[in-house]
Amino acid sequence: MPAVSVILPVKNQGKYIEASLRSVIEQEFDDMEIIVINDGSTDETSKKLKTFRKDTHIHIIDLPQSQGIVTALNTGLRAATGKYIARMDSDDIMHPDRLQKQFQFMESNPDMDLCGCRVACISDTEALSTGVRNFQEWHNALLTGKEMRRNIYVDSPMVHPTFFGTRAFFERLDGYRDTGFAEDYDLIFRAVFSGSKLAKLPKILLDWRDHPNRETRTNPNLKKDRLFRQKARFFREFDPLANQPLYLFGVGRFGKALLDALSEEGLALKGVIDPSGKRLESGVRGIPALSLDVKLQGNAVIINALSISAATPPTANAFLTGKTVLNWVL
Repeated sequence: MPAVSVILPVKNQGKYIEASLRSVIEQEFDDMEIIVINDGSTDETSKKLKTFRKDTHIHIIDLPQSQGIVTALNTGLRAATGKYIARMDSDDIMHPDRLQKQFQFMESNPDMDLCGCRVACISDTEALSTGVRNFQEWHNALLTGKEMRRNIYVDSPMVHPTFFGTRAFFERLDGYRDTGFAEDYDLIFRAVFSGSKLAKLPKILLDWRDHPNRETRTNPNLKKDRLFRQKARFFREFDPLANQPLYLFGVGRFGKALLDALSEEGLALKGVIDPSGKRLESGVRGIPALSLDVKLQGNAVIINALSISAATPPTANAFLTGKTVLNWVL
């Protein structure tokens, strides 16, 4: 039985699969099995995988037609025999010491359920966008479980292809779920709210590739409105703060979309705090708009619709200081 099972689903990544898989094979850590789930690829992926079929470390499972990322992941989990499960994507690159570092950390911290690592975003076609650079900086700053819990509504605080967890952790959560939302974010939400222990290694151990066909760009479940809806659903179902008086802060670029997601999940807002003061008379979506002079109950919860990557006006900062604030927009 290997110590680590690497789960690598692939669909139509013929351009990158060889380099990605090679980076796994060439790890300094070799007590592993590599389970590749070919999810009905129709490009040259299947041809590229043929060259790896003789490697005894590698088990390739061919799904005759695409069944989606959740089925592919759970197929890999069922086939895995290792003590630990490590995730990898078919377009990324592991640094040579990634598995060794994560294995050593988990062995030294037996109470830990899941660890990730810092990442370096790369692109072979164009310069990284501001959004990608902001995400990389935000993600790499969150190292402890406490920091990840505090930022859980901003985005998934652990990049999926860096997951390294115990088999017991994945079994306890019943693997991945097909909910119509992002499957990795769903797993992280359930992990956080079930009391699982998470951490992130401070070293960059993965090159996370940005390209036009990347899952985060092509999967409709990862669009901004869907992510807002996913956050709202988990907030309603799992977070005790959802039962407190709720206020939305900000009505700019994302405010109305976030307000719609909260409303669709049956979360009633007491008001929308408008730092600009422009909507005080009209309100927002039938909800009263309030000025920065409003006095809130001591148990009020503020859902912040302003981007945490942008500069916040001093007056807004002063208002938010000392209150229960959940940031929802990177």
